[in-house]
Amino acid sequence: MKTNKLSVFYLLFFTFYFSLFLSVSAQNLTVKEIMQEPSIAGMRVESGQLSPDGKYVVYRWNAEGKEPRDLYLVSTSGGDARKILSPKDLLSDKPKEEKENKLNYGLIVEDDFVKTQQNQIGNLDWSPDSGKILFSQNGDIYVLKIGDTKPRRLTNTKGFEGGASWLDNERILFSQSGNLFVIDTEKFSIIQISNESNPQKFISTFASNASKNGEFVAYIVSDSSTQRALFVPDYLGEFVQAPSVRRGWSEQKVLVAKSDGSLEKPLEIKLPKAEGKSYFSGLRWAADNSSLIVNRIDKNTKRRQLFYIYNVGRKDEKTILVSDETDDKWIAPLSGIIEPNPKDSSQLIFGSERDGFNHLYLATLEKAKPEANPTGEIRGENPLNPGLTGKVEIKQLTKGNWQVEWAKWNGLRDAEIIFSSTQKNPSEREIYVVYTRDNAVLKTKTGDIKQLDTKFNRINSVTKTPLNDSGMKGDFQITENSNNPALLFSFSQWNNPTEIYFWNYCDQTRATRTPPTQLTKTTPENFLKRKWNEPKFLEINSRDGKKIPAKIYLPEGFNKSKKYPMAIFVHGAGYLQNVINGWNNYYREFMFNQLLTQKGYVVLDIDYRGSAGYGRTWRTDVYDFLGGKDSDDHIDAIDYMVANYAVNPQKIGVYGGSYGGFMAGMLVMRFPDKIAAAAALRPVFDWKNYYASSPVYTAQRLGFPDENPEAYKRSSPIFYAEKLEKPLLILHGLVDSNVPAQDSIQLIEKLIRLEKTQFFEAMLYPVENHAFERPSSWTDEYIRIFDFFEKHLKN
Repeated sequence: MKTNKLSVFYLLFFTFYFSLFLSVSAQNLTVKEIMQEPSIAGMRVESGQLSPDGKYVVYRWNAEGKEPRDLYLVSTSGGDARKILSPKDLLSDKPKEEKENKLNYGLIVEDDFVKTQQNQIGNLDWSPDSGKILFSQNGDIYVLKIGDTKPRRLTNTKGFEGGASWLDNERILFSQSGNLFVIDTEKFSIIQISNESNPQKFISTFASNASKNGEFVAYIVSDSSTQRALFVPDYLGEFVQAPSVRRGWSEQKVLVAKSDGSLEKPLEIKLPKAEGKSYFSGLRWAADNSSLIVNRIDKNTKRRQLFYIYNVGRKDEKTILVSDETDDKWIAPLSGIIEPNPKDSSQLIFGSERDGFNHLYLATLEKAKPEANPTGEIRGENPLNPGLTGKVEIKQLTKGNWQVEWAKWNGLRDAEIIFSSTQKNPSEREIYVVYTRDNAVLKTKTGDIKQLDTKFNRINSVTKTPLNDSGMKGDFQITENSNNPALLFSFSQWNNPTEIYFWNYCDQTRATRTPPTQLTKTTPENFLKRKWNEPKFLEINSRDGKKIPAKIYLPEGFNKSKKYPMAIFVHGAGYLQNVINGWNNYYREFMFNQLLTQKGYVVLDIDYRGSAGYGRTWRTDVYDFLGGKDSDDHIDAIDYMVANYAVNPQKIGVYGGSYGGFMAGMLVMRFPDKIAAAAALRPVFDWKNYYASSPVYTAQRLGFPDENPEAYKRSSPIFYAEKLEKPLLILHGLVDSNVPAQDSIQLIEKLIRLEKTQFFEAMLYPVENHAFERPSSWTDEYIRIFDFFEKHLKN
């Protein structure tokens, strides 16, 4: 009897142990699992659009997580989303006949992956009455009425119709061959309203913006004839092709046309002559539908001027300078926030970093007083609207060591502005309201700020426990013509992928009518059930006394008495933030970092100097030396991790793509005593090459190559090639049109000439652009990185 009890005990023990082993093993990841499609994290919703009346949201998604994406519609009042259209519904029933090619035994260029990527539905736009959805597919325009199952095809051409948007409930503005057209969906007539585009002379139009009433269309004409052609060879077909893209500075001007084509020639907006290189970064119409706000950057990216052109094209047209500010480094991207008051054409808000952080400023243009007219003579003026004097009063609405990242006027109450900011925590985003004038009823004063209560009351669908509401809120949209102000926004956390929420609130001074409603549920249960290694958020002291935002991942069972290899992930773009409690495009790297911790690595991820989210000084500390203070931040972080988290100083690797690839190359060549191995994906290795590809980005940070050659030299990893003495893995897409493969190829050749063969290896991806698309390419790339780290950081 005792033996039987003992047997039962052992049976139960081993059953428990085996099930525990299976549950733990199920958490272990592989590179292929991370990079596969459909993703284990599910597919995120794209192109979500809130209807103007706030009743519906349309978006692109696929329930199986596969391309191409279907069109979905969900009611903001609740209920499940429903698929209303599939790309295959728009294709001809007659199958395309393909000629048999007996020599087609090698690489198939247009394989199943390519075919599934084609025929995407895009360019979603609601009609002003919220009754119709505009979209495009394969360069043609369609309209689908809500409630109908069959869309109406408006164009069927060999050309490409792009940038389509509603002017009103019947008319649509679109571009074809670079020019602007208006199509009337009821009369089915087409009017050409611009004719400046000339591809042969490299003249194009872009950034069209229509007045709210649809009467006027402003657009930018760009002459890029002085730009240079960049060739991006395609080696996949039977014959090598070398299509080109043109990059460089262009001459730009702003024109205004009437949407009914009644102007014989468009009106040109006359502004004071720009100083140095310049470009327009925004056009907005004021509430009167006849005054245009123009944002111009000049003085070689260091000055921003905001112009208000009153009554465009009329006798009393007047150009008023609203704001003129300079930055001795470069103007902040967030300064592009420009929002006219929807009810008062004499007011607008704009963003500015003039006090060190991006904040909101209220500009009020002084209205002229009617002149006395005792004789009653007819003088032609409008006594109800005598115009503007040209004087501008500017008030700062928000202030503090945090930045505003999005802002819109409350369409119902124009004394309120809804905005999101980093005020609570730079790793998260919350929503606030600021008041533009005193309100006795609400007991608020100009500049008062209140955080809006956006508690979700969310419950974990797996554990049935309350979920934390802190995280990243973004992708904001606000209702345009509803009596009830409402917001559409996305929300995510580090281990909860992005979902869309709708919030219908009535008064910011009282409790919300209802908590935000989750409209999408796109994350698979299996993903939510996984036990993820939670990152530790911290700040690291830099050598110049600043705090470096960081997050670290530690292996399970971390023991400070041991020594661990460490992998550093460097985010791309330079001006981007990754130390966030949120989900983003680096979800693959997030899971790869998890895999690394499962294999015994410590993982470090910092928001180095130049990153977004921390104000002007942090943003511009890389000026004149890319790879200067941002490299120092990585070295300081390495020293901190070695001192505090049992990192083996001889076993530290780094990987990253784009700017992250640049940084990986910079670190391994400049600091071989700190870095044992580096993997550089689609990297910039020579900044003069990137100036040719993206002159605005590069000139902002390094000036012009002929004027500041030393900055380009010290900032380029290829300059330090002789110092390479630790392993470097180079990975680059051959059809990369952002950072051309030229950078990696040039460094490879230089390393060969320097006889550095033992210190580098490379892989080129013939089909991939800057952003990789094929799961097979992602898998190949990261298997190489993982094996590279295992070889050089473990042995």
